[in-house]
Amino acid sequence: MRDFTGDDQPAVQDLILRGLRERWGDAYQAEFNPEVADITVNYVARGAEVVVFDDGGEIVATGTLRPDADERGRIVRMSVDARHRRRGLGRQVVEELVVRARRRRMTEVRVSTDTPWTSAMALYRACGFEQVDADATDTHFSMRL
Repeated sequence: MRDFTGDDQPAVQDLILRGLRERWGDAYQAEFNPEVADITVNYVARGAEVVVFDDGGEIVATGTLRPDADERGRIVRMSVDARHRRRGLGRQVVEELVVRARRRRMTEVRVSTDTPWTSAMALYRACGFEQVDADATDTHFSMRL
């Protein structure tokens, strides 16, 4: 696991967009996610920490800790390549982002996912997040630090 660099942009963007296409199928629309076209400008320059899991030169997992108001953080843009799932990479990315949130003295980390995405919800629960809200579309989790 390491920090994102500008050279990672094409691979990370591709990983995130492949995951979204896989998740949403025919309903996927790239224009809903324009910020992934420039991760440095849209995340890193705004104080976010982006990590990547590099497996022999191939980026196979990523996640972002974005600072929010009131000393809170939010995990966004989590993605693990389909060929590398079930190896604990998602959990390692989440745990690393939580460590970074603690280092930054954040008081809480939040994350949201689609309610039907049961594997993502199971991941966040397994990492110690508590569900704080849900509806038919989205489920929201929080971890107090």
